[in-house]
Amino acid sequence: MRNSTFVVLSFLGLIFLAASLIWMPLPKPAEAPDSPGPVTVPAAIPIPGSENAPALAKTDKTEPPISPLRFPTWPAPKLVIVATGEQHGYFEPCGCTGNQLGGMSRRAGLFEKINSLGWQVRGIDVGGISRRTGPQAQLKFETTLEALRELKYVALGLGPEELRLEPGYLLSQHLTDGDTPLNFLGANLTFFGSKELGTPLPFNIVEQDGYKVGITCVMSETIRRDVIPDRTPEEAATADLQWSDPTEALRTVMQQFKEANVDFRILLSQSTDAEIRQQAKDFPELDIIVAADGRDGDLKPEMIGPVRLLRVGEKGKTAGVIGLYPDNATEPVRYELVTLSGAYFDESAKMTELMRTYQDRLRDAQIVVADGTVEHPSGAAFVGASKCGECHTTAMKIWEKTPHAHAFESLDPANKRHGFERLHGVLRTFDPECLSCHVTGWEPEQYVRFRGGFVNEEFAADDSEKLLQALLSGNQCENCHGPGSRHIELIESDDTAAAIKEVKVTLDQARDQICGKCHDADNSPDFKFEEYWEEVKHDGKD
Repeated sequence: MRNSTFVVLSFLGLIFLAASLIWMPLPKPAEAPDSPGPVTVPAAIPIPGSENAPALAKTDKTEPPISPLRFPTWPAPKLVIVATGEQHGYFEPCGCTGNQLGGMSRRAGLFEKINSLGWQVRGIDVGGISRRTGPQAQLKFETTLEALRELKYVALGLGPEELRLEPGYLLSQHLTDGDTPLNFLGANLTFFGSKELGTPLPFNIVEQDGYKVGITCVMSETIRRDVIPDRTPEEAATADLQWSDPTEALRTVMQQFKEANVDFRILLSQSTDAEIRQQAKDFPELDIIVAADGRDGDLKPEMIGPVRLLRVGEKGKTAGVIGLYPDNATEPVRYELVTLSGAYFDESAKMTELMRTYQDRLRDAQIVVADGTVEHPSGAAFVGASKCGECHTTAMKIWEKTPHAHAFESLDPANKRHGFERLHGVLRTFDPECLSCHVTGWEPEQYVRFRGGFVNEEFAADDSEKLLQALLSGNQCENCHGPGSRHIELIESDDTAAAIKEVKVTLDQARDQICGKCHDADNSPDFKFEEYWEEVKHDGKD
């Protein structure tokens, strides 16, 4: 979640320590003189979909479709396979701005649309569900698995992101009960030295009216190096996670498919492009390879001999719809890459409820404080915008009218801040991935809390921490200028030049290094620095 972030800068005020300072662009720090001179520091930038923000974002429903949906016009297939992958933690798009693509809720809408046509549908995922590790990543992974099971996914390929969650944890999450269990696949991966554990499985076979579809997954040696180090044979023999040659593993699986009379063969490949192409050449009996190689989705399959190579996109924005027609000799497979847009699909009540449960689990597990704190690189302490406003009253008054001042409030739909409907009634005030851009004292890209940074009052360790929610709510001055304690000490010792140097930020720094940490392409796609800055800039010191 990245609503505010551009607190670029109510702290602005702190930079203006002398009434004689004139606001104009400063050179970057390496070029700056030791004595005070002309300075320009950006202030808080409005957030798309927030009060006082420029009218940049349409609602999701008015988002122009990328292309008309084609699959509803197909003849009825024997079976539909929906292929997804490389979600990278995006259970939903960030709710801070409109016009965003993707999200599990719209994916559910896609499945509902297919079901409404009377077609049988199953899901497969090439892997890459998570982006991080740790307690929050595990809770989100579990929530995503529940969503995939709800949608009748039958296969999840294990990639580096899954393996970083560790074999013991993955073993605990591999549930194979029910008519359509979600199987973790990795034909050349072994946990704890035993294939008998049932995780990961080498393949899964799905049958529809006698028609059998086999799905398998391998990880190449190149990708293996991202998560499994080179080991001696002795070390590998006792490792929790073991990797073997993917070609040999595939050869074994293809023989098992043959013995099981599998009609259609799908490989989920955690491999580089070159390795995937070699797999297609080595195993022409494959019908489809779904690639996890970090590329955008393909609008149509690429043929490598008789094998169809598909990429289904990243971050949950698109999904591949595969229609199987075994009785059609001229067109046995149809394919469409579907953009998961609000123009096509409504939100899913079930997925919204899963998100609500996930947020409740974050609160109950106190994830906000689970990883502790780290020292801010400056070594200074946070003081809060109200302290900055004691000297910089004009800047403070301007900042108070910006959306950044109310960023924490926007995480609670009960406050009905502009764009609150995108929260679907789900509170987000205990989610580090949201807090990091909506409060002060967090690192917004790694979701790490700095020592003395915002913490929810409910989780405060002592009386001093209980003040931090009130003191550091919203996206304040210090998110861009750094903690202000040392600046204040320098002012009180009459070292004005050093005080200014301590906190100064140029427009170039703000645009290139600061604002984009929250206003990135995924979370703030309409962000334009120059336009937003004009909405919030403020000058001077009183």
